[in-house]
Amino acid sequence: MKNWKWVVLDIDGVLIDVSNSYDLAVKRTAKSLLSELCADGELDLGTIRGFRKRGKFGDDYRVTEGLVLAKLSSNFDELIAKFPRGGDLNWVKNRAGVEINKEKLRARFDQLYLEGGSSSGSGKIDGLWQQEKALVDPLLLDQINEKFSLGYITGRNRKEVELAEKILGYEIRNVVTREEFTKPNPQALKSLVGKENGVYIGDTHNDRLLVKNYNEEGGEFSFILVDENRPASNILSGILSESDQISEFTEKPS
Repeated sequence: MKNWKWVVLDIDGVLIDVSNSYDLAVKRTAKSLLSELCADGELDLGTIRGFRKRGKFGDDYRVTEGLVLAKLSSNFDELIAKFPRGGDLNWVKNRAGVEINKEKLRARFDQLYLEGGSSSGSGKIDGLWQQEKALVDPLLLDQINEKFSLGYITGRNRKEVELAEKILGYEIRNVVTREEFTKPNPQALKSLVGKENGVYIGDTHNDRLLVKNYNEEGGEFSFILVDENRPASNILSGILSESDQISEFTEKPS
């Protein structure tokens, strides 16, 4: 820990609570598309979150597409139960045997997340991004930035990063977005840190795979998984205080 040069963070689920934004955008987009296809469009948030955390998805468009395809398959419950850690969209496609309109999916998702769409009888409603909440105090990020090089790798695009800055009340610098590379492409990490070492803090298996892929190309990065019992604020505070607990849950994917 003392020798780490970089602390690199995911944004969603780490710095920002997206349970009432991206999760709902996935749920509502999927329901809209499935309803048009006369299919059952109901998805519970636990299924959405578990699917995202296990899978190798670069953004929530792919999460949504995977769930819609699974719903259109002959046995949704079985497919979701068998979905492996590190599974991707192709895994679902090969089993569902159907295709959907990706452009329509993206347009509806973006409308919900960015603009809110239209509410029956009441006109325009707020975009779901406005329901996000900060999970980390900006002062803590400043303290990390004083001791380490601080960076971010996210499935957001630049516009969505600007929205994250509004939620956090903090300027996000040194950020790699999906316009440049999507996780788990190791170039996302390499383009940010070069050959320097450090730790990546994320909340999905895809984040772990990013570090694994980077290390397989000669990198020296560790990984810490954020979960309900180990929020990012506690992890960052532990790094600053050089707590022994940090070593206990730091991984070296390889």
